[in-house]
Amino acid sequence: MPEEQQKQPHPKPLLTVAEQLAHLESKGVTFDLCTRQEAAAYLSGRTYYFKLASYRTLFEKRSGGPRDGQYVNLDFGHLRVLASFDRDLRYALLPLTLDVEHAARTKLVKTVTEIEGEDGYSISRDYMSSLSHNERRRREGEVAMLAKDAFCGDLVRKYGEPSKAPVWVLMELFSFGSFASLYLFCADRWGDSAMRDEHYMLRQAQFVRNACAHSSNMANGFADQSSNVGTNAMVEKALAKANISHRVRTSKMRNPRLKQIATLLYLHSRLVPAGSGRARAINDMAELQRSAKSILALLPNNDKVQSSLGFLSKLIDSWF
Repeated sequence: MPEEQQKQPHPKPLLTVAEQLAHLESKGVTFDLCTRQEAAAYLSGRTYYFKLASYRTLFEKRSGGPRDGQYVNLDFGHLRVLASFDRDLRYALLPLTLDVEHAARTKLVKTVTEIEGEDGYSISRDYMSSLSHNERRRREGEVAMLAKDAFCGDLVRKYGEPSKAPVWVLMELFSFGSFASLYLFCADRWGDSAMRDEHYMLRQAQFVRNACAHSSNMANGFADQSSNVGTNAMVEKALAKANISHRVRTSKMRNPRLKQIATLLYLHSRLVPAGSGRARAINDMAELQRSAKSILALLPNNDKVQSSLGFLSKLIDSWF
């Protein structure tokens, strides 16, 4: 590396914990809800600055005057409780994504058994044949990588290529995204419009599952808006039926993260039958609501937090 490049300062230099706290203070962050010592211990042992500081996006900044650019009414304690809620959100949503994937698999196999002429093997063969060369290579590679896997390796060794496995085995070997692709193929094969809608919703659930599994921050993006975000008609009708006003649902469904979470919540209510999984989900959603209420009470004047968590709470009331 050239010497001049080595000496070039980084735009976001590494800071010690003490420097991190000083930087937050320079941005208007206070330490009234927890002491500096508590904040330092939190950043040293419980999380890291980059992850925690991301929740600043939910707070307004001052414009003009001697405190221009500083955050309004932002305390370190607010960042800490938002991080805690985000963890609760991920832990509550991840099981829902597993539930809907299992329910969709069950529905697909049930449909296969009910359609005359389907044997479960021709679907796999026809699906793989329908893919482009690159897509087919990706699916084959995805399955081949499991050959030595402790959980699925025996299935790969038994059936070999994906095109030779029955559909109920192929689903066990596919990732969530590949399964969603297979689900759409079956929907088109059978002319099933409901399954096509469910495929769209499974894709949204996949995004949520990935975020939860990778411990990605979620709530820090609840204030974002995008004009390129579309909502499935079935989800849109469900939101209206849940008495979400047109203004609110239009605003919230323009947020990619809220749209994906809302779609997952609705899909769960649609696909997952009554039983232990549904009962667990209802309990988890009730716990999440209690966590959200504590945040709402702590930040009564923060419109971004109030509107986003209030929206999710209303969906939970309607669908769980």
